[in-house]
Amino acid sequence: GRRLFGVLHQPAVAASGQTFVFCHPLTEEKLWTHRVFVAFARELAGAGHTVLRFDYRGNGDSDGEFSEISLETLCADVRAAIAEALKRSGRQHVTLVGLRAGATVAALVADNAHQLVDRLVLWAPVVDGSRYMQDLLRMNLTTQIAAHKEIQHDREALAGQMQQGQTVNVDGYEMAWPLFSQFSAVRLADASKQFAGRCLVVQVDRRPRPDAELQKLVGTYGERAVFALAEEELFWKEIPRFYERAMNLFRITQEWLG
Repeated sequence: GRRLFGVLHQPAVAASGQTFVFCHPLTEEKLWTHRVFVAFARELAGAGHTVLRFDYRGNGDSDGEFSEISLETLCADVRAAIAEALKRSGRQHVTLVGLRAGATVAALVADNAHQLVDRLVLWAPVVDGSRYMQDLLRMNLTTQIAAHKEIQHDREALAGQMQQGQTVNVDGYEMAWPLFSQFSAVRLADASKQFAGRCLVVQVDRRPRPDAELQKLVGTYGERAVFALAEEELFWKEIPRFYERAMNLFRITQEWLG
């Protein structure tokens, strides 16, 4: 019963390009990366491809509240976006492009819907879900210090509140137990994958040095996966420079796609 908002980027002329579905990151990372997603979608459409950008339920302009989402709903929404993109493009397979938590969700969906996904592009994926969730809770601690000059509820207490049915504010987003507990259980690099298509894993950093965790993730995909380093600012954070295009990241991805 939820409606998902999406934007479809179509080629200017009929072409035999591919179909892409973009999976955005969560919380404020979605805000800071929005323009980069738009720019890359337009670049792909200009090269003859069809691209669907969409918001998960409880995010952006889609129905629902952020407190209602979980890892299960995120995956279900990606599957719904895949079905919509295939229906509109008339093709049989999609390429999933995900960033940060969106890359993690894309990887999980590809592993269970591999008959519909033929290529997987993971930009700076979240590999350790527990560490990622703890980082989100740390934002709440920072807010507590700013508001009360002290930490009144530590991360263990915040997790307990969610387990009891309350929500915890993370940078303006009300997070509930289903998202916290399900994402905390993710260990993306701990098991071999069912996905049999091509996979690109990109480490994004100002001074890229190969990350052992991401290299381990690449190993779970076997010979069909490629690891790449993209020298960029961490544009999913609030940084002084406005990022409209991630030139090195775009170039690496386009070369791999080609």
